[in-house]
Amino acid sequence: GKPLRVTKASNDKKGDDVGANLFIGNLADELDEKLLYDTFSAFGVVTATPKIVRDVDTGASKGFGFVSYDSFEASDAAIDAMNGQFLCNRAVSVLYAYKKDAKGERHGTPAERMLAANQTRRSVTAMKRPHTLFASGPGQTNTGVGGPPGPPGPPGMGMPPPP
Repeated sequence: GKPLRVTKASNDKKGDDVGANLFIGNLADELDEKLLYDTFSAFGVVTATPKIVRDVDTGASKGFGFVSYDSFEASDAAIDAMNGQFLCNRAVSVLYAYKKDAKGERHGTPAERMLAANQTRRSVTAMKRPHTLFASGPGQTNTGVGGPPGPPGPPGMGMPPPP
């Protein structure tokens, strides 16, 4: 029968996608996802496995694909370095992909870059701040949570060894 296509729920993708999504056109038939990843990961962190669009029935490449980065700096570097370069004896075109929900608008707009910068700033701040809902820091007591205390720490961390 026909292959089954499975996609993530849209809510799963929202957190890690900043919009630095590239379209790579004029791909050779023999080029695969691994070669695309190996080539484009040199410019920054690739957030998902590169996708080469293929014919559903035959599995043959349609000649274009997509790569997503974690930052616009990485995607800009990839565009600057790879647009017009030869990959498997074909000059590839590398540019920002069209957005799925907006007609004719590409990723990489100034508004999208500003949103990504704010999102990164918030996530970096959250990473620096420890999660304190159920734990207490050094010299603090765990009040208001209730329940038994947690297991003792590793030996040599201020706790006497068990008898």
